[in-house]
Amino acid sequence: MTNVNNWQSLIYELQNEFTRIELENATLKERLNQMEMQKITPSKPEVNRVEWTELETGKRFLTKKDLGRYLGISPGTISNQISNGVFPIRHKKMGIAVRFDMREVLEYLDMNKPFWERDKELEKRR
Repeated sequence: MTNVNNWQSLIYELQNEFTRIELENATLKERLNQMEMQKITPSKPEVNRVEWTELETGKRFLTKKDLGRYLGISPGTISNQISNGVFPIRHKKMGIAVRFDMREVLEYLDMNKPFWERDKELEKRR
């Protein structure tokens, strides 16, 4: 009788463990799906679109301060990223000043890709 009880107890424990593993597996699959969805769905920088209308009419080039205000980052961060070659928006030097073309800024916000990736895609099409 003890052998039967031992076997039943062992079977019961194995069933519980199997159920726990299935539940954990389902949870991990759900987390993986969520992570994949986050990769697929590009996140655009949060830009306060209302503030874009505050620009002077006909103003085509933005300063680091203007751009930083709209992107929610400091001009110093923009300078550091430009120096490190990782700032995703193409800039132009006008004398000692750095300026950003509104068309480049809007293209980046629309595509959410740095200019070097956009340039590579353009080269592939040619």
